[in-house]
Amino acid sequence: MSNWRSTLFPLLGLLIAALIGCHRQAAPAGTGDTLTVALSTNTIRVGDLIHLRLTSVHGTNLHLNPPELGKGKEILVRTRNAATEKLKDGRVREVLDYAITSLVTGHHILATSPGLVWTRPDGTTTQAPFPFVAFKVQSTLTGTNADLRTMRDLHDLARWPDRFPRWLLALLIAAVVVGLGAWLLRLYLAHARHVAANAPPIPPHEIALLALKMLLEKKWIEEENFRPFYWELTDILRYYVENRFGLRAPERTTEEFLAEATQSKLLKEDIQQLLFSVLEYADAVKFARLRPKQDDMRTAYSAAEKLVHDTIPAADNGQLTADK
Repeated sequence: MSNWRSTLFPLLGLLIAALIGCHRQAAPAGTGDTLTVALSTNTIRVGDLIHLRLTSVHGTNLHLNPPELGKGKEILVRTRNAATEKLKDGRVREVLDYAITSLVTGHHILATSPGLVWTRPDGTTTQAPFPFVAFKVQSTLTGTNADLRTMRDLHDLARWPDRFPRWLLALLIAAVVVGLGAWLLRLYLAHARHVAANAPPIPPHEIALLALKMLLEKKWIEEENFRPFYWELTDILRYYVENRFGLRAPERTTEEFLAEATQSKLLKEDIQQLLFSVLEYADAVKFARLRPKQDDMRTAYSAAEKLVHDTIPAADNGQLTADK
């Protein structure tokens, strides 16, 4: 009985965890309106489905081209659905729903190149970087499954007896009776109790540090490709601060976002100044057409990395370093 219970309860936990929403973040669509992205969960097992929803609100003269998110065995797109709705204010809401899975364990970040593209009727386009979205894939192997891989010394096939022995028939009947009883007991326990176990979420600082590492590997600093560099850098910082300190402001401007961060009093003064300097300078690059050099880009990257390291929760006493 313990074998089927050890299999049934984790499966029920994984099913419920897959139905629980993980997080929602926002990114500038580059169209003057809004773009949001939502992920159903941020932790799955190999082969399980995870649902991604892209929502773009923009003028009627724009159409969001569905991005191709597939990436070999790491990211497999099972289904993709699109819907369009005209809003009362004259704008259009386009919704893209993806069902995604993965056959590779580890951390994966959803991204497209060159990013998101909106097309106008005259054929011209508008682009924006893909919002930062990450999830983790865990292995489905358990201790019992792992032992199967180490089995050795298999014996040759045994010859089946000419006559069916009575003891074997009795054994089969007993097995059927025991199996039926176990099935009825499982039905009773399933109605008697509900077991739910949420997969532990990935800590925000781990996601942010992984995203910063991947940003550095894109070589945008060496190429002085500053515009997408600052877009993604600010997305990573917004995602981290919102999820680390519970500041849910996905559609606010930088000024509104920084004002809420100051009023919340969750950030130390030096961390606030560091966050202000990075986001304000990034806005100047994105909207004021400044042309930073490699040293400026490295300085911004180092500041973002320092902000994450300085606000990692302390593991020794459970106190938060940013809350002292």
